[in-house]
Amino acid sequence: MSEPATPAAAPLFPPLVLAIFIACVAGAASLANCALIAAIIRRAKNGLFCFIIQLSIADFMLLSVSIGPELWSRNTQTWDFGRSSCVAFRGISIFASTASIYLVAIIALHTLATINLEDKLAAQKVKRNSTEEDEEMRSSRHSLVASSDTSTPPRTMNLDYRLVDTRVPIAPPTFFVWFLCASLSIPEFTLATTIRLDHGIVCSLVDSSHKLNMHFMLALFNFFLPVLIMTTISFLIIFKLISKKRNNFNELVPALKLSLCLIVVYFVMCAPRTLLNLYGIYSTATMDSAKEHTIINEDWLRFINLICSTLHLLSTLVRPILCISLLPRIRKKFSFGFGKRDAEHV
Repeated sequence: MSEPATPAAAPLFPPLVLAIFIACVAGAASLANCALIAAIIRRAKNGLFCFIIQLSIADFMLLSVSIGPELWSRNTQTWDFGRSSCVAFRGISIFASTASIYLVAIIALHTLATINLEDKLAAQKVKRNSTEEDEEMRSSRHSLVASSDTSTPPRTMNLDYRLVDTRVPIAPPTFFVWFLCASLSIPEFTLATTIRLDHGIVCSLVDSSHKLNMHFMLALFNFFLPVLIMTTISFLIIFKLISKKRNNFNELVPALKLSLCLIVVYFVMCAPRTLLNLYGIYSTATMDSAKEHTIINEDWLRFINLICSTLHLLSTLVRPILCISLLPRIRKKFSFGFGKRDAEHV
């Protein structure tokens, strides 16, 4: 005797309410990212601004294809967008999520590297100035002893350290990020498909021998490694902010604060979604295809999944707001004449 079909799960929230929420947040996030890109596009040669633009592009990819369908399918517990949309959703979701994670880390690393480089140049400048002063003192002592009939004063050489190249290379980390994103997303584009089950249609990977290996790689590169990197970076940033030598890089303090805030946003609003996805993957790794997705019918787990996806959507709005509010050069663009006093201190 065959088992009765599993009834379709009722939506946790009214679909119309969820659609309005997604449209409002996604629209606000798109406007914020557009405004951010427009404010700094002419300064894209600046390493920090270049990475911020790339982060906004990754957020656009999440907003356009990934977050909306994910929230909708978690609420209704079925995939209503067809197989082609499923392939695009799975691939672009991994691609954009990986990019946003590692771009946040690279923004922080770039800021720390710039500070270390400027500290090194400042130390060289102090050493060079002390050497020049010693040479001038020896020259003046010699002139007191020697005859003073020379018509040409002693020549000194002054180096303008503002002309020294203090830019940290941005091409290698940029290539690494997008190459890693492509490497992790290609299997998703290849293996993603829709599966019809008793309780509805799900968007998942084809059941193959590569499925578990793919999940292991995603767990390593999209959760464990970023958590380790960002935790280490957080301690380095805090140490720099409380360092007694922070007066040497006052202009980079806002960039340090921005980096720390972006890392906090990742831990609070993005990491829980990844962790919950990994829990769902490995808790059902030994189940067959028919049972693999029935566990998520439990209301409490569906609700937590929906909350985590909502936080991930909100992170695409919070990140550009942080960039605009914490970086003086960008904030000046949005002051509309009210921030002239602040501009004098930039």
